[in-house]
Amino acid sequence: MSQAMRIRARLDKGVAHVQVLMLHPMETGFRVDEAGSLVPPHYITDVAVTLAGRTVFGARMSIAVSRDPLLSFRVTGALPGQTLRVAWADSKGQTRSDEFVIA
Repeated sequence: MSQAMRIRARLDKGVAHVQVLMLHPMETGFRVDEAGSLVPPHYITDVAVTLAGRTVFGARMSIAVSRDPLLSFRVTGALPGQTLRVAWADSKGQTRSDEFVIA
């Protein structure tokens, strides 16, 4: 099971400045372990972010993204008390979603 994402959002005049740290190994499939075997690929493929049920951000990822990706973006029209939900899916079919209430 993956660890919880670390989500921060700072509200400034209706604009939420969001940072999301997704704890994930992001294995490319090209790395060799101590025994000389290739480590199988395991990486986030899709990210979706909603604010109060409205989609505000989406991304497709690949093996070119480093371990524990950090996303930073802005969302206009955000209000205090709204829930920001971040969800991802990976190449092994695992999923994770976490929420953050904007203050």
